[in-house]
Amino acid sequence: MRRVIAALLLITVLFFAACAQAEDFLLGVEPEPSDITPAYLSPEHPEHEGCYWCTPMDLIDEKTVWTMLTAPITVADVDMNKQTVVYAEPDDNSEGIGMLTGQSQGVHVLETLDNGWTKVETYSTSFHDSKVKNFNAFVTGYVPTKKLKTVQVNQNYGIIIDKLTQRLYFFKDGHLETSLAVSTGKYNPAAKKQQPYNETRSGEYLIIYTKTGSLTDEDSGMICSYALKFNAADYIHEVPHKVNKDGTFNYRGFEEILGSRASHGCIRVQAKKNSQGYNMSVLAKLIKNRKDKNCIKLVIWEDYQGRQVTIPNDDTPLYYNPKGGTMYHAVEDCSSIKKKFLPLTAFTYAELEEAPYNKLKACPYCMPSPRRAFLEEINEVHLESSPGDVMSVYQPK
Repeated sequence: MRRVIAALLLITVLFFAACAQAEDFLLGVEPEPSDITPAYLSPEHPEHEGCYWCTPMDLIDEKTVWTMLTAPITVADVDMNKQTVVYAEPDDNSEGIGMLTGQSQGVHVLETLDNGWTKVETYSTSFHDSKVKNFNAFVTGYVPTKKLKTVQVNQNYGIIIDKLTQRLYFFKDGHLETSLAVSTGKYNPAAKKQQPYNETRSGEYLIIYTKTGSLTDEDSGMICSYALKFNAADYIHEVPHKVNKDGTFNYRGFEEILGSRASHGCIRVQAKKNSQGYNMSVLAKLIKNRKDKNCIKLVIWEDYQGRQVTIPNDDTPLYYNPKGGTMYHAVEDCSSIKKKFLPLTAFTYAELEEAPYNKLKACPYCMPSPRRAFLEEINEVHLESSPGDVMSVYQPK
């Protein structure tokens, strides 16, 4: 099966407008296994096996996911802060249909022609000032062969960002090591100038380590620490904070909405360590200390029509603090809770709508499963038979 694009910007805009209400909540569950099997996976195309573009978007088979995360990546051999055009035909006088970022963004090579051009498919990473404005659309087109190169990637680490679940999945040495809450980009239809370029672009990338360290917004005073570039102006970084008068960091207004779309295209990652001892600072230090730091693959899964999240079993354990706690948790020793209140008291997912649990909010650190009604809503939006189906960024034939 082939992934196809909704090539018009209007379609992309309508899709995100339709999905906005259903996506603004904590979505800390695993996606359902995908039943999509691309046509590339055939004896006639063994070179495509294990690549990002042909690997189902699910975590069920660790071996398959790890093969994808450690497979070579083909990128544009231009400056990492610049972009090159993807053309509709093998001719630079033809229509530009997408943008490709240098050094970091991957493409799926479909055919290398004898005339100096290569047919590829990828997501267009257009920004507001890009030459071609086709925002996060899945495109098939041509780039000069001389502008492409294949890069071997790190064989110890790999990172997946899933826009459906708003989670980061960190793989280490062939296994899923941990997951963290994130916020990806949110298209803002309420802005005076509509901003579809705020959507985090899907696809596969190389993390580009720079000495930026932190990003600072001088107008708001917002600071984003541990910033790692992956797509020109897009970074993966710690959830934003402001500095209090006493020098402490204040994440209020940002950390409580982790698990929902909220950024301008960057990927925000939780600052507080989870129960496995991971957060954005730990990941950044792991990458910084590697000699091949620029070769760690980051892949971003799209929340296209047909993808679904799993609704937990009724007997799934949840936890809360009966002494004034306002949140429910996935683990009994959540790191966001003071030790004097540990271990937390258990109850079940089936009881979540009953008192006293019905007023609890999901913890943004240990990321328990959201309430059943929320999950059913997001699944309804993403049904292949739903009205949103014709407005997906791409979908299987």
